[in-house]
Amino acid sequence: MRLNVDETVDEGFNLTPLIDVVFLLLVFFLVATTFADDEVEMDLELPEATSGEPSSSGHIIVVSVARDGKMTVDGRLVTLDGLRQKLRAAATSNREQEVLIRGDTRVQFGMVAKAFDACLAAELRRISIAAQPAETQPR
Repeated sequence: MRLNVDETVDEGFNLTPLIDVVFLLLVFFLVATTFADDEVEMDLELPEATSGEPSSSGHIIVVSVARDGKMTVDGRLVTLDGLRQKLRAAATSNREQEVLIRGDTRVQFGMVAKAFDACLAAELRRISIAAQPAETQPR
């Protein structure tokens, strides 16, 4: 049996490399996208304030206290003991760690005070309370 070298087989267009590139791009964009913003991780109604300034530093631990008293740290539900452990661990690695406490306007003040106390117990001193800018009244 002889094979003629002049005969070529048309296999068509190979889509495999194109599909590989599309899936790699898809994975890249899924990993690179931030799905939850720290400021909207919970449905909180923040109190209003006329003074204050936005924080502009690096990583801030965000402690949110919902109106039912449930606490989250950076979007994860925690107990008061869990909050204390996370803050102690953060203080061990960085004494200058900033903490932002976001309390709903209708939450009992005692729950926000417990979150504040947990920060002080972990020897963290850079603590901020979140508020939304007050609407100015026209004169």
